[in-house]
Amino acid sequence: MTISTAENLLSWLRDAHAIEEQAERLFSGQSTRLKDYPELSRLLLAEVNISQDNQRLLSIRIQQLLGGGSSVLKDAAGKLMAMGQNFIGTLMADEQVKGVLSLYTLTHLGIGSYTILIKAADAAGDIETKNLCKTILLQYKSRAMWLERYLQEITAWFLEKSAA
Repeated sequence: MTISTAENLLSWLRDAHAIEEQAERLFSGQSTRLKDYPELSRLLLAEVNISQDNQRLLSIRIQQLLGGGSSVLKDAAGKLMAMGQNFIGTLMADEQVKGVLSLYTLTHLGIGSYTILIKAADAAGDIETKNLCKTILLQYKSRAMWLERYLQEITAWFLEKSAA
């Protein structure tokens, strides 16, 4: 069975929608846990809004392509994974470090996903999807930069706290 470029594109758009759902839950949960870092907590809450906007834009695009909708199963799996990551983090002594690490990891998953989508949209001749994914990719790359800085800061803070 051969899967067309358009079918792959639609499937990968659904995956991206699920990543955005997971990001919304994960960033929201971590913003509460990292309230000792007000600037970071504020940035995380802003990312929740960005993820919600991205979900909406992806849903519209998915509906426009082949009349498909987002994948309920993929969205549910993404939400469940985020809830699990948030819960497991509360059980660890180094929850702040692991929390930022999970945000950083999810962000890089998004970078990879949107990079793939841009190539697939280009191959399908779908300029609208390509442009949407380029915009979202820039958001993810920006997020990755400031998360890397916080990953270092929170690790240093945790090590100081642990040594005391």
